[in-house]
Amino acid sequence: MTTLDAQHRSDVAPTAEGPVAAYSTSVLLQLCTLEAKLAESRETTRQARISMEDSLRRARRVQRLRQQVGATTDHIEELRRRLGQQARRVEAASNAVEALAERKAAAQERVLEAERALQRIPEQISSSVIKLRQDRIILEDLRAMLARQRAVVARQLLFVFPIDIGDISKNEERDGDGEAIARGDAYGGWSICGLRVIGPDSVRRWQDSEETAAALGLVARVVDAVSRLVCTPLRFPVVPRGSRSTVCNPMAKAAMALSAVTSQSAAVAEWPLYMLRANDRPRLHMAVRLLSVCIEQCLCQHGIVDVDRHQLLPNLVQLLLAIEGCSFAY
Repeated sequence: MTTLDAQHRSDVAPTAEGPVAAYSTSVLLQLCTLEAKLAESRETTRQARISMEDSLRRARRVQRLRQQVGATTDHIEELRRRLGQQARRVEAASNAVEALAERKAAAQERVLEAERALQRIPEQISSSVIKLRQDRIILEDLRAMLARQRAVVARQLLFVFPIDIGDISKNEERDGDGEAIARGDAYGGWSICGLRVIGPDSVRRWQDSEETAAALGLVARVVDAVSRLVCTPLRFPVVPRGSRSTVCNPMAKAAMALSAVTSQSAAVAEWPLYMLRANDRPRLHMAVRLLSVCIEQCLCQHGIVDVDRHQLLPNLVQLLLAIEGCSFAY
């Protein structure tokens, strides 16, 4: 009920006289006022409710928008992170491309350098050929000079240590009845510096033993000089000590070193080229055999392979003549 309706009722209603009528009229007016206020409150409440609902819808919308903004921000951050990774990959790829370009440039430079070096090779080869020819000529001259010098030394050795065939009659000795007995010299009467090399089986007297030891010492001296002259390490090195010369056995020395560790019996390291007593005859045999092997080794180096090891002094003469003959090849 509005204010106009209340006023209209008041105008239409009959006027009452007295205080009751006035009081009733005021009460009705107050009720009309309260109803008007209540209606206004309801309208205000409805408007506030509508406004609140609009505010709630706006808040929800704002919250949804905020969530969308947050999701979009996260998506943008993820895209930014991926973009950063892609940028780093692109940078690494560009660095790799630059490195490859530098390597390619360096390789091309090396190729050009190699081509220039290849172009210089024919000149170097021609100059090297000329130099090698000169070196070869010098080497041939040096070889010829060395061969001639070796021939001179071989002739001097033959002159200093003359080797010849002695008187065969000296190879006989007389018995108690004055009859000649052949001594059975295994080396055919050959001598060096007038000293005969008597076979170990034919040595009976002390003088023969000393003469053979002195002759074998001279042979050892010549063989050692020849090995040094032709630069040939002997398989069994000789130790020239005059009439007490020896022939070494390197394998026996190694066996002695091993036996010192294993406490076993060792082989003989040196074989004497002399005989002090009859028990030394087998050792003298072995020493002469090793000395013959040394001469045979030097002969094989000069192309002489058909060698009789029992001919000690003839083989030595043949060796010296072979060294002297090598000078005619130049």
